Amino acid sequence: MVLRGRIKTTVHGIVLQILLLLLLFGSCNWGVPDYKLNVILEEGVTGTPQAGEHSYTDLDEVNYEYTPINPLHTVEVFINDIRQVAKGTFSMYTSVTLMARLVDIRGSWRMQMQKSDSTSVNYDFTITLDGAGLTSGTFSDDRGYHGLWTAENGAVTITYTDWNFFVLTGGVYEMSGTFTGEGTEGGWNAARP
Repeated sequence: MVLRGRIKTTVHGIVLQILLLLLLFGSCNWGVPDYKLNVILEEGVTGTPQAGEHSYTDLDEVNYEYTPINPLHTVEVFINDIRQVAKGTFSMYTSVTLMARLVDIRGSWRMQMQKSDSTSVNYDFTITLDGAGLTSGTFSDDRGYHGLWTAENGAVTITYTDWNFFVLTGGVYEMSGTFTGEGTEGGWNAARP
């Protein structure tokens, strides 16, 4: 009788230990790390993943796509402070902060223009874009020239009003493109100083 009681207690103890082990191991992900994706959407931007904190496991692929609420604007994305286009994919191998915002080209730019003809005349100057909104305004450069700019639907146009009819066109995101003026043409690019 005593032996039967000890066996019963031992069996209950073993069953309890097995249940505890199953509970412990059942809640574990067996060494696959979880990472957090913190998404920040600034005003004027919509898309997926939505704003907030999301959980992913190691090497999960994350597809993202953001668009401006106003279709005249352009969106840029920063993944851990590295600038990206508004649509793409990345793998989770660490926790990530993703921020999507509207491109704002206002401010100073170091401009370089290269003529495509054989004169090899190049221009290098600083241009400052001003405006009440993100889609248009006025500008001046450090040589004293002025004009108007527009940035709509991902395209930028910079039109000089007092420098030999120079017109620069290109992309808002990359701030580069082509120009015409003074009876010639070429390419341009701009970077923040």
